[in-house]
Amino acid sequence: MAGGVELRLLTELYERLQKLSCPSLEGVYVTEPQSILELLCTPSAHRLDILEWICTRTYPPLQDQFSVLKESQAELKVKEMAKLGFDLMLCNPDDVDLIKGNVSPSRQLAFMTQLLDIIETCDNVSSSSELQLMTPSADKNFVTYARENEELLKELFSSPHLQATLAPECNPWPADLKTLLVPEELQKRTLPCSKDNVISEHIQELQRISLSLEDLKHECTFLCSPVAGEDTVIQKLRLALTDFHQLIAAFTQVYENELQEHCRYTAPQMNTSGPLFKSVHQLLTTFCKELEGIAQFIETSSTIEGVVKKRQQEKECWGGGSMATLYEKIEELKQNYELLQTSLQD
Repeated sequence: MAGGVELRLLTELYERLQKLSCPSLEGVYVTEPQSILELLCTPSAHRLDILEWICTRTYPPLQDQFSVLKESQAELKVKEMAKLGFDLMLCNPDDVDLIKGNVSPSRQLAFMTQLLDIIETCDNVSSSSELQLMTPSADKNFVTYARENEELLKELFSSPHLQATLAPECNPWPADLKTLLVPEELQKRTLPCSKDNVISEHIQELQRISLSLEDLKHECTFLCSPVAGEDTVIQKLRLALTDFHQLIAAFTQVYENELQEHCRYTAPQMNTSGPLFKSVHQLLTTFCKELEGIAQFIETSSTIEGVVKKRQQEKECWGGGSMATLYEKIEELKQNYELLQTSLQD
């Protein structure tokens, strides 16, 4: 049984499939979320047809492979769709249970949603006149771009120009590097008399860098070791995103300044506000709201527990003139009731 959030996302997924004119939904009229759940997340031939259409829209050459397969070779279609999901880094290469619908609805929903995000992203790229001028064909799909980028990276890493950049040969060495290459004994004889001044300047520069790093460390609180018992999921995610952003920025700078002149391809276009990033942002926002709700619930529970303990431990006047706690008063009433019951029996 799916939860309220999953049913809402299923309804959105069904509406997106209708908007994309999925042929497997022609003549299908369902409105209840539970019926949509049975249609999209329950193993059936109809569900497999819908997923097959989504995969062929994501990667059109897959349609040519499926067209030559017979109905008895449905298992080969399942394996090809799992391979496509693996190429897009959405599942494992042997994850046939996900394709057949034998896993949890939430995982199936996430897989289909990501495929539809790719389809809509490719449609947006194809409809953009600016990108049509930059790319040789507007009909290329997401997988084609991914494989072209893979070939580009292979060419870059196998290029002798890249190897020369990584292991440069400077002969003769520049003047500022000669002092680092000669033995230490020779350095002592060849260094100028102003060595102390140079060293003091370097020491001052290192001190300034150390102070800057210390300030940066105070700002990046998520890099510090977490407090015992504190949830570190958000800190780890921030660190991973920071490292990923730095790698992308470094690669872009090296590509534009060093590698682009040796490559016939244009620079890869990076979209910082795609549907996948929006989906991650939405999930993180929901997660933070749920954490706030849990914190408020814990605080309220602690307050109620304190009030109850205070009520049980404080002595009050119960009409008889004597001061007693709630527990003592209940015990007194219990004893009176037992005495009264005994006297009635006698």
